[in-house]
Amino acid sequence: MLTGLLFSNGMTNMGHKGEETKQRMIEVMAGLLEKTGYEATGLTELGKETGTPKGSLYFHFPGGKDELTSLALLHSGNELNLFFQSVLRDTESPAHAIKQVFHALEERIISSDYQKGCPIATTAMETIGSVPSVANVCNEVYSSWLKTFEFYLVGKGYSPRIAKNLSLSVLSLWEGALLLSKLQKSPEPLRVAAKTAELLFKQN
Repeated sequence: MLTGLLFSNGMTNMGHKGEETKQRMIEVMAGLLEKTGYEATGLTELGKETGTPKGSLYFHFPGGKDELTSLALLHSGNELNLFFQSVLRDTESPAHAIKQVFHALEERIISSDYQKGCPIATTAMETIGSVPSVANVCNEVYSSWLKTFEFYLVGKGYSPRIAKNLSLSVLSLWEGALLLSKLQKSPEPLRVAAKTAELLFKQN
């Protein structure tokens, strides 16, 4: 679905400036979704942030807000997935890799004054049951993250079943910890979750 979405509304039929405008709108929308969520992110605000009229949205994204939201979530998901892959590639052990992931998430949320947590979570919770097309994209992004960790752990000698269970456990830990850290404006939930995640790998 995601690949089709990218190519069906790709940038092949517009000039370089149009490509830049479209990409800019996707990136700005991604930031707004992470900070305020789907419901609170309006097209007027997007226009102010990007300096484009509302009509540009429907020119670049015929599917309107839902299409732009889906592409923005995909952008955020891919960016974070690339980060996960780089950490996993450059670390010496699964326990160390997970520690590095949590540390980077902690730095990210602190540097944003607790505005940035998970770029997918708020929109996912808002659109479950109300905007299936967007909720499905959220699910696909989460699935892509899980597959990245599962692939890595299998490569480190874990069985597919254990790799799947560990990946889901770690994702659940950091999602909950990010939410609590934002609410409490404290890195403590992430630090506690990181220690718990490390223990999971030391026990397996």
